[in-house]
Amino acid sequence: MASIGWPGIVAIVSVAISFIIMAADWVGPDVTFTILLGWLTAFDGEIITVARAAAGYGNTGLLTVIFLYWVAEGVTQTGGLELVMNYVLGRSRSVHWALVRSMFPVMVLSAFLNNTPCVTFMIPILMSWARRCGVPPKKLLIPLSYAAVLGGTCTSIGTSTNLVIVGMQDTRYTKQKKQDEAKFGMFDIAPYGVPYALMGFVFIILTQRFLLPGNSSRYAKDLLIAVRVLPSSPVIKKKLKDSGLRTQAGFSIAGLWRGGAMTRQVDPDTVLETNDILYCAGELDVVEFVGEEFGLGLVTAETERALTDGQAMGDSEATAFHDTGASPYKKLVQVTLTKTSDLVGRTVREVSWQGRFGLIPVAIQRGNGREDGRLNDVVLAAGDVLILDTTPHFDEARDDFKSNFEKLRFVKDGAAKEFVIGVKVKKNSEVVNKTVTAAGLRGVPGLFVLSVDRADGSSVDASDYLYKIQPGDTIWLAADVGAVGFLSKFPGLELVQQEQVDKTGTSILYRHLVQAAVSHKGPLVGKTVRDVRFRTLYNAAIVAVHREGVRVPLKVQDIVLQGGDVLLISCHTKWADEHRMDKAFVLVQAVPDSSPPKRGRMAIGVLLVVGMVLTQIVGGLKGQEYIHLWPAAVLTAALMLLTGCMNADQARKAIMWDVYLTIAAAFGVSAALENTGVAGKVANAIISIGKSIGGDGPALIAIYVATAVMSELLTNNAAGAIMYPIAAIAGDQLNIPAVDISVAIMLGASAGFINPFSYQTNLMVYAAGNYSVREFALIGAPFQIWLMVVAGFILCYMKQWKQVWIATWSITALIVFVPALLTLLPHSVQNGIEAFFDRITEAINPRAALQRRRSARAQSFGNKALSAGSTESRTDGSSTPDVALTYVELPKMGPSARG
Repeated sequence: MASIGWPGIVAIVSVAISFIIMAADWVGPDVTFTILLGWLTAFDGEIITVARAAAGYGNTGLLTVIFLYWVAEGVTQTGGLELVMNYVLGRSRSVHWALVRSMFPVMVLSAFLNNTPCVTFMIPILMSWARRCGVPPKKLLIPLSYAAVLGGTCTSIGTSTNLVIVGMQDTRYTKQKKQDEAKFGMFDIAPYGVPYALMGFVFIILTQRFLLPGNSSRYAKDLLIAVRVLPSSPVIKKKLKDSGLRTQAGFSIAGLWRGGAMTRQVDPDTVLETNDILYCAGELDVVEFVGEEFGLGLVTAETERALTDGQAMGDSEATAFHDTGASPYKKLVQVTLTKTSDLVGRTVREVSWQGRFGLIPVAIQRGNGREDGRLNDVVLAAGDVLILDTTPHFDEARDDFKSNFEKLRFVKDGAAKEFVIGVKVKKNSEVVNKTVTAAGLRGVPGLFVLSVDRADGSSVDASDYLYKIQPGDTIWLAADVGAVGFLSKFPGLELVQQEQVDKTGTSILYRHLVQAAVSHKGPLVGKTVRDVRFRTLYNAAIVAVHREGVRVPLKVQDIVLQGGDVLLISCHTKWADEHRMDKAFVLVQAVPDSSPPKRGRMAIGVLLVVGMVLTQIVGGLKGQEYIHLWPAAVLTAALMLLTGCMNADQARKAIMWDVYLTIAAAFGVSAALENTGVAGKVANAIISIGKSIGGDGPALIAIYVATAVMSELLTNNAAGAIMYPIAAIAGDQLNIPAVDISVAIMLGASAGFINPFSYQTNLMVYAAGNYSVREFALIGAPFQIWLMVVAGFILCYMKQWKQVWIATWSITALIVFVPALLTLLPHSVQNGIEAFFDRITEAINPRAALQRRRSARAQSFGNKALSAGSTESRTDGSSTPDVALTYVELPKMGPSARG
């Protein structure tokens, strides 16, 4: 092949610079590729002509991707997918079964719907479901993304990447008048994609114990947390083994304080009593969930001192984390104790935290070679990670704070905006005859149950954990904006203000929520909602009111409005624009994704999607295309618009234009690499691999690996678009079928698992799960290597795909159902097996090994610090045992008392 010349050199250098820009995340791939394509087109057609550069914007595969977003939006707006997924997920306390229940349905769904919308609507469903089941959400969110990716490899419509490759194959071989090779059926990838997906699923199940992150915060890990058994707790008078506390994932009991004595090895037959303090090794979010569900109050250093010194605690606490639904803390921060801190060697009790720093100790990271004990008795050591609550006197800029602490991070805001919401229980609701906990309304992030008004007029306090919800009950909750959206889509519940909302006459198709702050000098101040006749005046209904620092009355109509009150309003989608300049309001803002589900159109939406998919399945089975997926998607979306499944604004917003620009421009860049001969040169390297080793398998593996590596650096669509012409040239010269080449690229382009920024769904769960890049890499790197081995095996034995199917399905069934068979064994045997696997996990867990090394180093340093600190006189004359622990507590005092 002739030399690539200066056009090829310019193309290589330009693409390389673009790769660096995108890999460093300096500029998004949509902007980068668009500018790159414009640059390559600027050389008077020497690199690529304007016509060829623009051709990608009209590619049928790309257009199919774009309009499938409409279809996904339409069915999501009806609430159909949420209802189905909540039913399929059921309830599971085991991480193993939680992964099986969540990954398999998503893989099936993702095979027929685009990955991105699948993950978009599944994230809130999975997070609330995980909380209800007591499973750390971080155990499920990365597998959610991986499941969507793996499911997308099973059909040609499963992911936008597959559709892009199908479009490129069709364009390439149609121009060459090779119609047989141009065809890529809907299930042509299934013989290879299904085993690939199954083996990826098996890897996640087998390694979830030691590779998947379990902590629900990106910050504090391995905390020893203290909780008090409240007078209203359902675990009182129960044995520890029967209380349900020992089965909570991410939550283990390390000690018990009762009657002035600490018990570190707690007998499972111990009967729990009111005001017992349980010292739990766990995670902050997990302990909050368990506390909310089991009536356990968080204990801070100050509260612990009062409790363990024999001071009586009141029984007025309504629930685990609040007196009236609010968070017990103001704003939690995480800090690390510096090596030069004068606190090193002193106990927590000896430090004047509030007077000196404006802080209240809540938790300390375990480790440093110390035994678990009371929080106030912990001897501080350099490198300790502390969780602290802030008071009005906290100032991070203070020199004293800076000299003692480093790595300040704000962990949780307990003063987030909160609305009081009432929901009525419908007659046939699934929550009927269930406790509030069993109904899944406790432990949901941003949602606190306040009370239940019964249909007969009596009231049930939130502390009654045994009351079973009845039809006609009104449940009052404190909720942030995100949780309000969750409530609006909860089956069987409707807003107390629903009658007022319906009287506005606004169609459910154009209804959403808006936040509007009341102007201090506006006409609404000093008047009740009823007196203003708000619904008549504004053609909108107030759903809830937020007032800073105050829990407003529950009856919205009787609230006397004040300046600064934030109203949550159900109104028409154009209401915010119409009233943005209204003198009665300031800061009018629409609540994203707050449109209520159109449940009356649910059956229509689901049937339309099924019908669209069936046109492709039937055509694929008969080898005849009845209708291309692009017009099928457009017509399906049009029918959804006509039948009221969604409105036009929702359809417009559903299209991800950044994805469109990225793919379209990547087509042009790919054409430029082919036109300048660069693609041919790279293809020759792949050809040489195939010829040197022999057979199609090695060449296909080389294509897969090259595409997978590129997918980690770029987006999956860009990687597939750039690699396709290279691989196609190699395939033509090695006489490898065009379909096999496309399969290798489809599998490789979807293999972006290490870098959270390499795949759209990775990025979505990365943000939702509050992961770190390291946590992604820890599971993604071995997962990538595993799939490279699996893909190599599949690509080498493509002709024996039936045998591969049998093997992979058998392995999957074995991995899934063996744990179920183990449950038939006696509990003693089960516990022994579980303990064995725990020891194996501890031995091979890279996190645990790293923590052991850190603890060993910290213990050496801590012992030296303790030795030095022991010569100091103690202000209270008490001895300082070598104990270290971490506890989280729940102060009764309000923010005003913390000064």
